[in-house]
Amino acid sequence: MPTHAELASKLLGDAATFFRTLADQNEELNAQMTENSTVFDQMGSLILQDPQGALEGTSHAELTGRLLKDAAGFFRTLAEQNDPIREQMEENANVYDQIGDLVSEDPLGILD
Repeated sequence: MPTHAELASKLLGDAATFFRTLADQNEELNAQMTENSTVFDQMGSLILQDPQGALEGTSHAELTGRLLKDAAGFFRTLAEQNDPIREQMEENANVYDQIGDLVSEDPLGILD
């Protein structure tokens, strides 16, 4: 069974891939989405390599939780603006919120 940190790392990687796809498809969003994908990839690696570590006084788990929550908010915004993908984006947002909470509280915990 994967730990919360491992699940969070996978979700961060998935979000980074999604952001890169958006960057490729939309010149206006390119710089922001490319930056997002880099940050998400880096945090995904950090939480995987050192789930109990910290960066400038903030735990990797807390930083990861924040990024997952940010992604959830982004997915909800997309859901509101795009009816064909609404349901999928809302499901994604819920998963990202849940894992964000879990990894923040207990990075080495296991999903029940």
